[in-house]
Formats: sequence, C-alpha cells, structure tokens
Amino acid sequence: MKLSRALKNSGIEHSGPDPEITLITNDSRQAAAGALFFALPGAKTDGNLFLLQALERGAAAVVCGGKIPAGLRAAFPGSALLKAEDPQRALSAIAANFHGHPSRKMKIYGITGTKGKTTTAYLLESILRAEGEKPGVIGTIDYRVDGRVIAPAANTTPLAHRLQELLRCMTEAGAASAVMEVSSHALALGRVEDVEFDYAAFTNLQRDHLDFHKDRESYFSAKARIFDLLAASGKKDRCAVINADDERAPALLEKIGSKVRVLTFGIDKAADFRASAVEISDTGTSFTLAAGGEELPVRLDLLGRHNIYNALTAITLAAAGGISPRSAVAGAEALANVPGRLERVRLGQNFTVFVDYAHTDAALENVLSNLRLMPHAKIITVFGCGGDRDRTKRAPMGQISCALSDKAIVTSDNPRTEDPTRIFSDIEEGIKGRFRNYEIIPDRRAAINRAVALAGEGDIVLIAGKGHETYQILKDSTIHFSDTEAAAEAIRAKTA
Repeated sequence: MKLSRALKNSGIEHSGPDPEITLITNDSRQAAAGALFFALPGAKTDGNLFLLQALERGAAAVVCGGKIPAGLRAAFPGSALLKAEDPQRALSAIAANFHGHPSRKMKIYGITGTKGKTTTAYLLESILRAEGEKPGVIGTIDYRVDGRVIAPAANTTPLAHRLQELLRCMTEAGAASAVMEVSSHALALGRVEDVEFDYAAFTNLQRDHLDFHKDRESYFSAKARIFDLLAASGKKDRCAVINADDERAPALLEKIGSKVRVLTFGIDKAADFRASAVEISDTGTSFTLAAGGEELPVRLDLLGRHNIYNALTAITLAAAGGISPRSAVAGAEALANVPGRLERVRLGQNFTVFVDYAHTDAALENVLSNLRLMPHAKIITVFGCGGDRDRTKRAPMGQISCALSDKAIVTSDNPRTEDPTRIFSDIEEGIKGRFRNYEIIPDRRAAINRAVALAGEGDIVLIAGKGHETYQILKDSTIHFSDTEAAAEAIRAKTA
C-alpha cells in the first residue's frame, strides 16, 4: 500500500516521498525495506531513540511524536520522516487503513471492566461455537480462531497495528465475529479507536491499574470510552450491555442515553437478564435466568457468584447479537473451565487445589468469599503482589488473605525490577500486629510446596495471582514458572 493511502484520516500531513508500505512496526529490529516504523513513547524507553536504527535498516517511513532529529532528513532523503501529534492515535488509523478495516467485515463484541473479561470471553466463544460459528478471540491468555491459538497474548488488547493484523487474519480464516477483551490501557492509549464495535459490555469497576490511571475516576473514564466508540461505530445494530448491579451503572446509562440500544444484566437489581435462585457448590453453580419473558435453568461447571455475572454478561451479549437466550444458555453450559480462573489441580488428592488469576484486593476477596461458601476444613492461601505496579493494593490484599483464610503464605508474584522485600513490607503493613496466621516465603515454588504440605483432608489451597501465566518476571530475567505445574509437582511429592 502506498504511504499516502495508509495516512488517510490519520491526522498526518505529508507531501514528500510516497513509498510502498509492506509492514507496520514499533520495533526497530523488525524494520526493513518497506517498513513504516512508529516511534512510540514507552513506560521504560522512548521510541524516538530508535529512529536512526530503523532508518539504517531501510525503513521506508518513520513516525514520531516529537521533533525530527537534525540531520536525519538529509541522511535519508528517500525515506518519509513524519510527525504526529498523537502517534498512538495515528497508528490506529493507519493500521486500520493498511489492513483494510477488518472490523467492518465481522461482528465485534467488546468486553471491558476490571474483572471477568477473560471468563466472559471464553463463555461467549463457547456460545458462538455452539451456534456453528468460528469466532476469533483477542484476550489475556491468547489470540485464537475457532479454538486454534494464533499466538500467546503479549497484551490483553495488543497495540493497534497488531490488533488490526489479528482481526484481518481472523476474517481470512473465516471468522464472522470476534470477541475482544478491551483493557483500560488500550482505551486510554487509543489502540481501539478504529475498531468498529457492534456490541460492548461493561462487567464491573474495582480498584486496579492506579499506577497507570492515577485515580479511580480516570480509570472509569478510560473504561467508559468504549461506549463512545460504540456510538461512533458505523455498524447498524449496536448494543451496550451493562451490569445493573455495579455502582457505576447509572453513570454509564446516562452517558449512553439513546445513542445505542441498551441491555442490562444483574442479580440484585431489576435487569433485562436477571439471575435468581442462586446455588453455589464445590462442583458448580446454578441459577434461574429470567429473560424475555422466559425462565431458564442454568447449570455451570464454573464456580462462584462472580461466574454468574460472567455468564450473564456473555448470554446478554449473545442475545444482543441475535442468539436466543435458550441457545446462549446451552452454549455457556458447554464450557468446562477457563485456564487459571479457579482452575482445579486434580491428582486424586484428598484436598482441593485451585489456581486463580486474582491479583487485586477485590478479586482476592471475591474468590476467597466464594471458596468459604464451599465445604472445607481449612483454607490455605498463597499470594503475592507484582513489582513495579500499584502499591496501594498490597496492604489490603494482605488483610483479605489473612481474614478470609486459615493460613496465608506471602510469596513473590512477578517482582520485576522491584526488591521483593519492599513488596513484602508493603503487604505486611496491612497485617503485622493484627494477624498471626501468615508466613513469608519469598520463593514461589517453596511457598506452593509449603501450602500443599500443610493441606489435610478436606482443605482448600488457593494459589492466587498468576493464574494462566507460565513465566515469572524477575529483576534480570524471565523464567518459566507455572502455578499449576508447581502445584502438581508438590501434590505428587506429597502423595508418592
């Protein structure tokens, strides 16, 4: 594609060289003849530092947000050196142009909110596949089409050029719809500005990512942006799906107004799709769904009240897209589990081990509250907090773990560049002097071994924080580490 065509509606003015563009990248190491390189601002480094490297590798054009370094134009007269007021926003528009606006060729379901995005995406995928579709999914665990993994997820919602490329690949693979987890980062940074949504759902708002958004109102505003994009979409049948039980529902409903159709779901408040007669056991969750004048029994293999909300979100989204509630329920019931979301580690032991992604205070409280409703002798919780991330949740996570568990074991999560002892100190601020039912074991494998060793018949062990992740990010390296694998090894060693 000619550069001039790719730049359409991007806000970039250009009258110089008009090379053929064959690749869009923000990684100067991938730059080559025909590449359009974006020098994006990063959390740790500035993409402008790599302009020269990209040009030396043969980039046909580069885009940056600051001043073009002196001498580059003269040194590379055949390359287009472009400036954008907002490089992220420009990248979104250019990527959509380059990949042929794939979101216009398929139904796009967007899911945003603090918790529940991944499980909701799996449930909706199950519903769509039960209807005979081959849906694409873009989310926290991986990117896939019709259940086939295209690539592991680098981000919940990838950078705009990767996102548009994935959507194009999905259309080429025969996907008529795509289910997207839409993160607050993606919304705030403009990654999805040129995705034309058909349906958008809001799951809930809890405290998270305040290291990035700074305050809860900014976090909420980022989440709410998806409904501006939904309203601006060129699609005909657009629908917003809102959790009526969340405290932010009234503000969202006021914001949306009559711009698009709205469907609500909930348990406690009146809603278009409402659950009642809730029953939660250690083998599954059941409820009665009232929707469209029908009352339908629902039986999920997924555990906990939070998964009722996830199922309601998915069923309501499916209904918004034209699937009957009865068919949507059947599709949701077909889902057996979600990786790293209250995932059982079963090796015939006489106690239960769950691995869960809960990495915020609200998520940990939610999971432990649900586990306490199940038959158990003791609850043993292993948890940590990620380094270089929101410090305000550390003390509350310590309090919740100790208050809702019989034994809490504090350990490392992904410490990144932060000293683990500082993380432990922040956690202890919420528990030291108030609780005595905890210990600190810095090595995560050792902490899991300890929890399994302590577990007796009828106990529940919860390993929280990393869920599906198969790595641990340390100060100077990233190593392979899986909570499910470590738990399985500990169980085998104990029961051998």
